[in-house]
Amino acid sequence: MIEKEIVPPPEPTAPEKLKHAWPPLFALLEFQFGAGVGYLQTAVPYWLGLEGIPLDIIGGISGAANSAHFWKLFWVPLVDLGPWRRTWYAVCTVGTAAMVVACSVMSEPTKHLATYTALLFALQAFCSTAHAAVNGLMATTTRIEDKGRTGGWQMAGNVGSTSLLGTLPIKLTTLWSRQAAGITVALIVLASGMAVFWVPDRPGEASPAGLFLRAAAARVKEIALDIFHTAFSRDGAVMLILCLAPVSCGALTNLFSAMARDFAASEGVVTWVNGPGMAISGAVGSLLGGYVADRINRKVNYAIWGGVTAICGLGLAFVPFNQTTYTVGTLAYSMANGCAFAAFAGMVLEMVTSGAGVTTKYTLFVAASNLAISYTTQLDGKASTWPIFMGGGARGTILFDALITFGGIGVVVLLFLTVLRKKPAGPRVTAGTG
Repeated sequence: MIEKEIVPPPEPTAPEKLKHAWPPLFALLEFQFGAGVGYLQTAVPYWLGLEGIPLDIIGGISGAANSAHFWKLFWVPLVDLGPWRRTWYAVCTVGTAAMVVACSVMSEPTKHLATYTALLFALQAFCSTAHAAVNGLMATTTRIEDKGRTGGWQMAGNVGSTSLLGTLPIKLTTLWSRQAAGITVALIVLASGMAVFWVPDRPGEASPAGLFLRAAAARVKEIALDIFHTAFSRDGAVMLILCLAPVSCGALTNLFSAMARDFAASEGVVTWVNGPGMAISGAVGSLLGGYVADRINRKVNYAIWGGVTAICGLGLAFVPFNQTTYTVGTLAYSMANGCAFAAFAGMVLEMVTSGAGVTTKYTLFVAASNLAISYTTQLDGKASTWPIFMGGGARGTILFDALITFGGIGVVVLLFLTVLRKKPAGPRVTAGTG
């Protein structure tokens, strides 16, 4: 009889220590988003205004392109289905850079506004999808004790790059050409996007195709049920109404550069105000709004800062138009809107705390808010053609923005009087007979 050698099983190895992402990386990863949004928000309206395109058409183009931030709701859940958030980010960042170049090299865009708008829509679709991937990477690769610091770095990259990279093409166009400016911005996008390769992978996330498809189907069902229960709950429905109402859209930030001629603002003033000026004022406002959000009712805080934004617009509508009022009014509006955006984030984060579809639920409310920004921008631009609002023009646009914001605040007040003051009814208790 031959005895078999008994081989002892290998000793279990200690689990591999997970690597965590360095928080400042997320500031760099937001540069592609800032470049895409800033290009549409500042550079495009400024150029179209110089070429004589009416404010109502500029508002329509901006609103239509911005609507990509709403429609992304229908494809962003795909980002959460697998372990490829870094791949999603990398591909969409390349797409962002390509669309910036495509918009910049397009010959005579004012003669092809429909095509130009489609390219701008694609630009927003790419940059917003990459932004969603960044949110997922932040959630999965940063330490719990670094969440606040990570969010701060991301917001700094977001606000700062939107303002600075939005005005950079204007400045570079005067030095070189619009084509060279677009290529330069695209190279900045690609260079900053390289930071994604320093975000660590998560081991064990990948799976064979068959297993992945079954897991994906189960995950989709779980996410869909979570979103359904949230959206159709009392608090979820109220939140969707608040997001869809024009409470604090800050839509004028999409049109201020197009109003430069009305204020006789020089290119230097426009690039400084919409660049470093709005970067600083928006960041200060975000910090202030976030500080207050932790100390009072977050929905009330949201309405308050919406009111402050509207007051800034109302004041700007009635002062003499010159470079000084353009500077002061734009920066005041930007700071108030930064407060409101931080209030919005605090309000949504209070609502979205758990469940299978946390990322998608957050995207749902953000998409609803972006839809409000889109239609308000379009209506603001259209108001420039309505004589009832101070004879139309830039003053009419600014006045209408203030009035529609006050209307949105009225929706909040009505909700408080009819719904939010009442606590949800608990389950009815019936007497037993046993």
